[in-house]
Amino acid sequence: MKKAICLCSGGMDSTVAAAIGKQNCQELYLFHINYGQKAEAKEKDAVRKIKDALDAKIAFVDIEFFRNLSALTSAKAPIPLANEVQLDSTITPPTWVYCRNLVFVSLAAAYAESINAEKIFVGFNAEEGQSYPDNRPEFVNRFNSLLEKAVASFSRPPQIDAPLINMFKADIVRKGIDVAAPMHLSWSCYLNGEDHCGECESCQHRRRGFKEAGVKDLTTYTSV
Repeated sequence: MKKAICLCSGGMDSTVAAAIGKQNCQELYLFHINYGQKAEAKEKDAVRKIKDALDAKIAFVDIEFFRNLSALTSAKAPIPLANEVQLDSTITPPTWVYCRNLVFVSLAAAYAESINAEKIFVGFNAEEGQSYPDNRPEFVNRFNSLLEKAVASFSRPPQIDAPLINMFKADIVRKGIDVAAPMHLSWSCYLNGEDHCGECESCQHRRRGFKEAGVKDLTTYTSV
């Protein structure tokens, strides 16, 4: 595979997906979207570091539409913390961003077609798929079918590749070790603090993943 892109938030999952993508292509492009998320400054900094670690290229995109539509993007809406978080919930939490991945993979597909990339790697996984339907295999399969009809007739459609789609966080951590993913450079926290808060949903998933995997977590958390 000559070119691939990775939809990269700067978090642990997309970092591992990016490392897998790097192993399978000659040129990797990290595609990062600023949609008004509270942790954008930390995420963007992480993506830059991950880009250097993986010897990848980078593309930043800004969109305004999602601002104030979720607890992740609203200055007024608080992020659920500590015991407010249900890690294995099957209900949609307030951190849900409406149709976010549908929009994101569409933008990524447009970029992939423009540079003739074959694959779009994503960090979708089974653990987040419990709460977020756009992390599930059905979403990936249906979007790939749609891509067959969404590009120019002379183009070969890129395909979404979700190598973590059936994995929970502990499995992802182990996979990250196997592919030498720079997980220590990633930023998972929903907040924009000096360190990971340790209490938001994403931090709790991260902490549990390392613990269950039996791998030392090099992340610094404000709350221990």
